[in-house]
Amino acid sequence: MHWLQEHRFCIGILADSLTFLGGLLLARDAINRLQDLKNKRIDEEFRRTFPKLNLTDQEWRDAIAAMWWTVGGFALMVVGFAFQLLLRFAGD
Repeated sequence: MHWLQEHRFCIGILADSLTFLGGLLLARDAINRLQDLKNKRIDEEFRRTFPKLNLTDQEWRDAIAAMWWTVGGFALMVVGFAFQLLLRFAGD
């Protein structure tokens, strides 16, 4: 337990960085899914393979809305990460 007290600043920075990296990967995944959805919507081979599967405009709007929620959540996470770092440096 003594080791944790001595290294709490570095461990905190590492924990914050890993949290930030995890959020970045999740946001990237969500944005890539939207790009895949767009590509599949306009891909003729996909239409030939699945002729009855066609995205409606409502599905497209829902995908766009989900992407904006992802971007907004990522922006909040960036701001939170910046404040966490500021607090860690101000505390020591």
